[in-house]
Amino acid sequence: MIGRGERRASFLIDAASWLVPRRARAEWRREWSAELHFALREMRDRGDDAGAKAVAFARGAFHDALWHRLSEWNCERRKQAFSRVRQSAGFSLAALALVISLVAIASGFLPETRAVLLPLPYADAGRIATVTQGGAEIAMRSGVHRQWVEWWREDSRLIDGAATYSWSEKQVAGVKTLEAKVSAEFFAVLGLGDPFRGCPACALLSYDFVRREYGGKTPASIAIGGKQFGVAAVLDRRFWFLTRRIGVWTMETGGGNQKAGVVLRLKPDVSPAQAEAELERIVQKRGVNPWSALIDISPLAARVRSVFGSFALALVLGVGTILPALRTNWSAVSRRAAFFCAKTALLLVVVLLAGIEFTRAASITMLGGTDLATEPVSTWLFLLGSMGALSWSIHDQRRRCRVCLRRYGLAAQIGCPGCILLSWSGTELVCLEGHGTLQVAERVTSWQDPERWTSLDDSVLELFASE
Repeated sequence: MIGRGERRASFLIDAASWLVPRRARAEWRREWSAELHFALREMRDRGDDAGAKAVAFARGAFHDALWHRLSEWNCERRKQAFSRVRQSAGFSLAALALVISLVAIASGFLPETRAVLLPLPYADAGRIATVTQGGAEIAMRSGVHRQWVEWWREDSRLIDGAATYSWSEKQVAGVKTLEAKVSAEFFAVLGLGDPFRGCPACALLSYDFVRREYGGKTPASIAIGGKQFGVAAVLDRRFWFLTRRIGVWTMETGGGNQKAGVVLRLKPDVSPAQAEAELERIVQKRGVNPWSALIDISPLAARVRSVFGSFALALVLGVGTILPALRTNWSAVSRRAAFFCAKTALLLVVVLLAGIEFTRAASITMLGGTDLATEPVSTWLFLLGSMGALSWSIHDQRRRCRVCLRRYGLAAQIGCPGCILLSWSGTELVCLEGHGTLQVAERVTSWQDPERWTSLDDSVLELFASE
């Protein structure tokens, strides 16, 4: 008759067996059950308390089962498992997603990208535009005379307001930052009211400047270029204008007829071309030469997002250069095409985000135009990055199985590299899952395919079966 202790011992062995790898579990359970049976017989022959000692004996099964599990997880198996995972399509996409996350963390969660992509922090931002003055040389653009702005305010029927601004680097609270000087109407033109609150001798501070230099606590006053200013307010966290590097804002005092940047608000349903024609006529009526009265009005939202134009240009050039190398019809298999598109898209997102965040690709000049000192460089960086991403994506795709999308392995050189007239030579790659082989020619010739894929039938799958 089986006692309670013996039943407990059998239960412990059954419970410990779940720690053993599945492929060895049944054999392990039979072996321990046999050993328990033999131990019980020895105990009874000696007259020992078989029940209590059987439980103690069965506890050792947990140590043995754990040893089997740890042996399954030995270093070599972990390396093999990681190698198999690393060659998968999912690992490639996950790695690229991780790179995007690292770019976001390193940049402080994409402040430049968010500023470009999110709606501009102005009321009815689609009607805000910047104005520049042209000259006898059409390619030249400069600031606008402040006197012209006064004439436009008086005579224009197509704008709801205009304001001037300028900025320069100043020593502010012991650090160098940009100080922007704006006319009294500046924030009203942007639809933000009057944050100076009737204090023209006060300063406004940007949210980032206060957080960076004062730990988020608003000071009562601040020294700008050796002159003390009271602090009227801290601007909204989302507010920025043309550049996020402006730390303080003060109101203009005089300025004469010096040129400055100009921002205006168009009336509803007024196009930039209509406003340009009217503002030029107003200036010409005051006696300004028509060639000197040429102006250009640029919608601010379009100018801010012009960085995407540089990226799009670089991408088109990159695709045009790399596409001839893509001879395989990826659309033939939807899964392969989806993986290729997803991988390439993630790579291009990395290029775009890194370009916006870590270069001055999104820089805009004080006149609201593209920064000619940075745009050519950023366009070339985008071009090189896009071509590199496309080249790697195509190369990686060609080195993946056309069934399971894992990377090939077991590269072997076949044929005679020097005998290209009648014989084939190159590298043969094998799918580690046994789906097929890829032969890549050593040299591309007109009478041979550069790549040749051979599918393997099910009869060879056992050779590639994992343990």
